[in-house]
Amino acid sequence: MRLLSYIMALTACSLLCAGPSAAASREDRLPDKFKRAPYSLMSLSVGHPNAGWQLRPMKLKPSKYLRIKTSSKARSWGHPALVKMLRRNARDIGRTVKGSVMLVGDVSRKKGGPLGGHHSHQSGRDADVAFYARDAAGKRVTLRRFVAFGGDGKARDGSGLVFDDRRNWLLVQAWIKDHRAGLSHIFVSTPLRKRLLDYARKHKRYRKHVDKALVLLKEPRNAAAHDDHFHVRIACPKKQADICREHPR
Repeated sequence: MRLLSYIMALTACSLLCAGPSAAASREDRLPDKFKRAPYSLMSLSVGHPNAGWQLRPMKLKPSKYLRIKTSSKARSWGHPALVKMLRRNARDIGRTVKGSVMLVGDVSRKKGGPLGGHHSHQSGRDADVAFYARDAAGKRVTLRRFVAFGGDGKARDGSGLVFDDRRNWLLVQAWIKDHRAGLSHIFVSTPLRKRLLDYARKHKRYRKHVDKALVLLKEPRNAAAHDDHFHVRIACPKKQADICREHPR
């Protein structure tokens, strides 16, 4: 009996003693300066887009101009710079073209880390945004799902939906002009990239942004072609270079 009691006590002690170390939070492993103010009060993006996590993120919420995909409601956490940018974008397009509602898919989980169906979206700096679309009659529609389009602008699913060149270019242009968030990438399929650039070149008022669009718009490597949504990524937040990594690992 005494031996059994001793073994049980030893086991309990070992678990308690190991507890603090085993359960140490990721925050404890940050460089010391990031454990103190002002960093201890800030949202932090840690690691790489495809091997990272986040701390104290902001939740993207639906609004008059923005809708979140049903399957993405628990995946709508990101760095405030990204979340606020998306809200500004949705508002700007909604006010410019009445009735426009942006559909946003996955951002990141609240604590970041691996996200099913994605190589990235781990550190709160990535977001998926649906394309704006029209129906076969030319009427603007509000999507509830991502729809894939070919370079001809027609939906691949036979629904009759059409890629809305003007609103999608206005969105790209809004990202180009939004300097507060530090946008670094806009991933989209090569055929749709060409379609957007061709559209902008045909309109004098849009041409001045083409050169910047050429740099930002790109089809991702080692990933799906992104023919059913834009994937935007912001750069590492200022003063977080010690913990945030710009490029995938």
